[in-house]
Amino acid sequence: MLEICSKIWDNNYRMGNFKVKDKVVHFREGLSYIEKETSFNDTDYFVIKIMREGGESIFVPKDKADAVVRHLIPAKDVDELIVFIRTIEPEYVTNTKQRRDNFKRKLTSGDIKDLAYLSRQLYFFLHPEVLEVPVKFGPADVDMLKFASRTLYDELALSLKVNRDKVEELLLSKL
Repeated sequence: MLEICSKIWDNNYRMGNFKVKDKVVHFREGLSYIEKETSFNDTDYFVIKIMREGGESIFVPKDKADAVVRHLIPAKDVDELIVFIRTIEPEYVTNTKQRRDNFKRKLTSGDIKDLAYLSRQLYFFLHPEVLEVPVKFGPADVDMLKFASRTLYDELALSLKVNRDKVEELLLSKL
């Protein structure tokens, strides 16, 4: 598979280099921002605010932050991500448990490539006319794929500084 966005994972994008108000991706909750820094019980924390209606604040130990959050993809790396998305083929694992475990693992990995993979699988599901044999997913699968797509599109909208509604159209025009 194509190796992309290597700079996202180097030290320039680690939490230690973040400031209050920076936007990040929380691996389980999606788009977030650093609300503040605080300390208690001799531990320094980032307070991460989830950016969705009713989003909560999560205390993340600063020394463990890389395990649960990452920086947004830089705009300059989006074209490389699109090249990667073009290589994603439709996959359908017939074993429901294996398929859902795989989706959950990818969804919570924090890797933008995994979000792109899941989003692309949703595209194949919603556009069966592009496939020789349509894929079939259950409601739980579709919910996970939709969450991945929302997170990916929200992130790309912020990175590219475009309206969220234009991201899918922009992506499809480049695929």
